[in-house]
Amino acid sequence: MCIRVHTADDLPDIVVWDPDEVSVLVARGAHLFDVVRELRALLTVDLGAPEGPGTVLLCFCGERLDLPAGLLGRALAAEAC
Repeated sequence: MCIRVHTADDLPDIVVWDPDEVSVLVARGAHLFDVVRELRALLTVDLGAPEGPGTVLLCFCGERLDLPAGLLGRALAAEAC
């Protein structure tokens, strides 16, 4: 079962592992750079996922991890300005 990433409000950290749902919760409004850094650390150090090339994040099964469109949409809009 692959990990899923969801955004959520009122989290204690930028990235929170939810083992019951096999998902990672990401603080809504967090900067994409911080999210990727925190996710990479959680996935590789805490969960034993393989290291992906560049900014690619991998699940512990080796599949590419998709980020929520809301996170990517904000980053693309910011780059277009």
